[in-house]
Amino acid sequence: MLWGPESPSRRIARIKTPIMDGLREKYSDATFQFQFEEFECTIAEIEAQGKILVVKDHPYHMMYPHVTLDDIKPEDRPIAPIVDKLLDLPEAERESRAVTTPFFPIPNPTFLPDRLFATFTPILTIRHPCRMISSFKRALQAMGAPFPDEDSSMDTQFKWQRMVYDCYKAWFSTPEGIEAAGGASIAKHLPIVVDGDKLINNPQGQMETLCRILGLDPCGIQYSWKARKSMEHDAFGGTLGNSTGIIKGKDGSDKTPVLEEEMRKWTEEWGKETADGLMFLVNRTMEDYEYLLKRSI
Repeated sequence: MLWGPESPSRRIARIKTPIMDGLREKYSDATFQFQFEEFECTIAEIEAQGKILVVKDHPYHMMYPHVTLDDIKPEDRPIAPIVDKLLDLPEAERESRAVTTPFFPIPNPTFLPDRLFATFTPILTIRHPCRMISSFKRALQAMGAPFPDEDSSMDTQFKWQRMVYDCYKAWFSTPEGIEAAGGASIAKHLPIVVDGDKLINNPQGQMETLCRILGLDPCGIQYSWKARKSMEHDAFGGTLGNSTGIIKGKDGSDKTPVLEEEMRKWTEEWGKETADGLMFLVNRTMEDYEYLLKRSI
């Protein structure tokens, strides 16, 4: 499972567009349990075809409010416990009741059942906070959404990836976790952390390392593709949609940001008050970013 930098999904949901209106209508009656069962059924469907499922989501989207929100207790926003019906498993395996629940030295920070959480090979993606936060600002500005605002501290932190990392790291250090990973030679590399700047500046080297850890053939990796002229959210996918390959150095990703220089550029572009707000968010997430960066491939 890929656990990436935060998305502005809640903020996007406030903007009225035909796409978002359609999604709201489609999922208006959805519950945690309903979505979870659909998720497990999708896993079963993909694996029945002999394929490897890759799931991409943002960590705090899979965490309870009392984990992600300050001053919130479980009883303040009660959520019915998710019942794991084992729908991702073959029916015969479900009926055998031989499925065991793993024991994590550090509690699972998500609401995914421990049994399912332990089945994923975790890949966490990070990016320098200066680039992530300024990019976030420009994308939301193009959509007419305010930033920073009351949601910004949640949207722009790497503490959620760090919580997931620490839980998995502890699990893959146990005999049961090592066995689940496929052996000590694989478990020692898990969870995998991919730094976006390294990936852009050395895509082939990064992908070959990733494939080596996962036991995949790197010859199947594409480093060029045809441009796609239209995407649902051009503010977030426009550059990707119009690209035909890796774009190096577009946002200075070929060098380490200097905070003072970034602050000066932001002040010129958006004014001092906004620049101060962006720098506050950068400073708040740097410790977790550097923690994960030291453990990246």
